Amino acid sequence: MRSLKILILEPNPFQLMALHQMLNAIGIYDVLTAPSLGSAKRSLERRGAVDIAVCNPQLKSGDGLALIRQLADRQEAQALIMVGAVAPALQEDLETLLRVHGITLLGCLHTPVSAVLMRSLLDTYMTIPRHSVEV
Repeated sequence: MRSLKILILEPNPFQLMALHQMLNAIGIYDVLTAPSLGSAKRSLERRGAVDIAVCNPQLKSGDGLALIRQLADRQEAQALIMVGAVAPALQEDLETLLRVHGITLLGCLHTPVSAVLMRSLLDTYMTIPRHSVEV
């Protein structure tokens, strides 16, 4: 698989590790992991924009939604994968926000995340004519 840079925002350490290992097993090794919005922001400041962000927009802390807004406002991701159950009204609002800012919503995966479905979304991203984020 082409080299991709992916940011995962996940406060649950087990889920964060599982997603990271899943991406590594698929052949993606440039994975930024963040248990909080602050950590995600620091990673983006240090390492720059990512190809794909993975997060739950409905985290109780509000971190997921805040990260998505930042990614859109600052053009720090080319695509997004939402994880977890997302209310339909919120998903519609986010789809509009992402579309306006030119970010592709690859899909929404329910937890526990299926490696097969994750791979399918990553394959979809690979077919989109874009350039990889500069490292």
